[in-house]
Amino acid sequence: MGRRLGLVALGLVLAALPPFFPGHFWLHVVNITLIYAILALGQNVITGWCGMLTLGHAAFFGIGAYTSVLLAKNVGLPWILCFLASGVIAAAVGTLLAIPCLRVKSDFLSLVTIAFNQMFVVLANNAMSLTRGPMGLTNVPHIELGPWRAIGETAHYFVFLVIAGLVYAGVWLITRGPIGRAWSMIRDDEIAAATVGVNVRAYKLLAFAVGCFVAGLAGSLFAHFLRLVSPDMFQIEESLLLMQMAILGGLASLPGSALGALLMVSLPELLRSSEPWLITLRPGIAGAVLVALMIWRPNGLLGARTAAPAVFVRLSARLRHALHIAPAVP
Repeated sequence: MGRRLGLVALGLVLAALPPFFPGHFWLHVVNITLIYAILALGQNVITGWCGMLTLGHAAFFGIGAYTSVLLAKNVGLPWILCFLASGVIAAAVGTLLAIPCLRVKSDFLSLVTIAFNQMFVVLANNAMSLTRGPMGLTNVPHIELGPWRAIGETAHYFVFLVIAGLVYAGVWLITRGPIGRAWSMIRDDEIAAATVGVNVRAYKLLAFAVGCFVAGLAGSLFAHFLRLVSPDMFQIEESLLLMQMAILGGLASLPGSALGALLMVSLPELLRSSEPWLITLRPGIAGAVLVALMIWRPNGLLGARTAAPAVFVRLSARLRHALHIAPAVP
C-alpha cells in the first residue's frame, strides 16, 4: 500500500514539473531522458532479468522509428497505429534474430547482436528508395491522438510521461509474475532452470520479444518527437550507451533503468553548461565509472545482488585478478 501511494505521489510531482523547468531546453532534455528510460527498460528485460548480453539494441530502436515514420508518411495511418505497429515489427524482427542467436553462448551472443546492429545501419544507409539513405526522412508527422496534436515540449512531456508509466507498469507486472521468476532462474542458472521444467528457449525468445517491443515503441516516440530519422541515430555507440544505462542504473531494477537514463542523458548536459573542458573527459569518465562498477558492483547502483549475467561475473573476476583486488565479502 505504501509503495502504491509513493508511486501516486511521484506521478503527481512529475505531472506538476513542467512550469518549473528553466526554459524549453531542459524540458527537451527531460523528454529525451524519458524516451531513453523506456529504452533502458527494454534492455534491462533482456540483460538484467534474463541474463543475455546483447549489444545491438539500437537496431530495434531504429526499426521502430523507421516503421512508424514510413507507415505515417507512405500509408497515412494514424500515429497510435504506427506507434503500436513499430513495437510489433521490432518484436517480430527481434524474435526472428533470437532463434539462431540462442544457439550460441552469451559471450558470442553479444558479437552476433553487434553484427546485426551494423547490418541494420548499412541497410538503412543504402535503401535509398525507402529510407533516403544518409539524408534520412524529414517532415515526420506530429504525434496525434484524434483531433489533438502534440506541439511543443510540454505536450510531448505529458505524452512521454504517460507512456513511460504504462511501460513501467507493464514490465513490473511481467517481472513480478511467473514469467519474471522464470527469467531470473534462467539468468542465475540456466541448467538448473531447465532441470525443474522451465522452457529455457521459449522464455529467452519471450524476453527478446518484450525487450524489442519496448525498443520499437521508444523508436516511434523518438522519430515523431524530433520529426526526423536517419541511420546515424542508431549506430553501435547507441547500443553501448543503452547497455551503460542498464548497468549503471542497476540490472533487473525498474528504478535503476530510469536512474541510468537520467545519469547518462542529463548529466552530460549539465557538464556541457558548466565547464567546457569536462566535455572532452566525458567518455573517459563514463568508461572509468563502468569499469569500477564491473569490479565492485557488476549489478549496478540499484540492481539486485544476483542480477549480473554470468559474463559480467567472469569479467569482474578477470578485472579483479588483473588489478590484484580481493573479492568483495558478501
